[in-house]
Amino acid sequence: MKRIQAVLIFILSVFIYNSGFSQGIIVDDFSLKSLPGWIWGGVEMKYSHQEDNKENGYADIYTNNDINGNGYIGKILLKKSYMFTAGNYVNIMLKGVNNDAFVKINLLYDADNNSLFNSDQDIMLSSKPVSMNFEGWKEIKIKLDQENFEIISKFNDNIEVTEENIYGIQMDFEAGKNYKKSKFESGIALISEIPNKEALSNDFNNSTSKESYFKANNFPNPFNPITTISYNLPQATYVTISVYDRLGRQVQILVDQNQDSGQHSVDFNASEFPSGIYFYRIKTPEKTEVRKMLLAK
Repeated sequence: MKRIQAVLIFILSVFIYNSGFSQGIIVDDFSLKSLPGWIWGGVEMKYSHQEDNKENGYADIYTNNDINGNGYIGKILLKKSYMFTAGNYVNIMLKGVNNDAFVKINLLYDADNNSLFNSDQDIMLSSKPVSMNFEGWKEIKIKLDQENFEIISKFNDNIEVTEENIYGIQMDFEAGKNYKKSKFESGIALISEIPNKEALSNDFNNSTSKESYFKANNFPNPFNPITTISYNLPQATYVTISVYDRLGRQVQILVDQNQDSGQHSVDFNASEFPSGIYFYRIKTPEKTEVRKMLLAK
């Protein structure tokens, strides 16, 4: 990959690492030499045939008119179902603009599963702004966690949204207050995911990793479409087990009765529900516990 190997890699911020070029798990490397799945607005986007090699290509991102300082420039969006894993790095190869401009990398999630993205009903993870005031190409790596990505949602969501596929990945470009009036001219050569070799279990709130009062678990997990929830009651009591979707809506009541102490189990059949994260709540007068499960159809 002669062109890519010639690229200069720089440190952009505390969350961008100078570790040399590495592709990781490819989301798009423009090897098709076209733009399937791409949508853009405010800026133009076209596949470039210049400086290509047989493996890869890249796309030009530009405006036809001059851009003034301190304003929104435009966006590009790759509509593609892909699961970025929390704790890994979102990796993008961008061309600098030698001007006071920024890019935000946004992961869009279709939380209500209607095959559309709507900011009122869905979820976006938005990165901190990354300066594009550099020359040439740079590899930008941003760790997918709550420190580097803001969760934008009207619901009580957390980083566990990353256990679902994205609706798409979007890049928003903005001009800073010191932007020198000119046309915006940039490019993109790669989107990938770089695995993080460090242990991730302590980085996020993961309900399945916490010690369970009821010794609860569900198997299999992920599941399709049936999983068995097993739990233990320390004493005879009234117990309710309910299932909720990731927006907190109750979808089914599995148990609602008095039960003896000891080991119990109940099946959850999700054949009528869409893929995604679900939670089951075990509630007794003594204790309430919520656990997570993943339906993957």
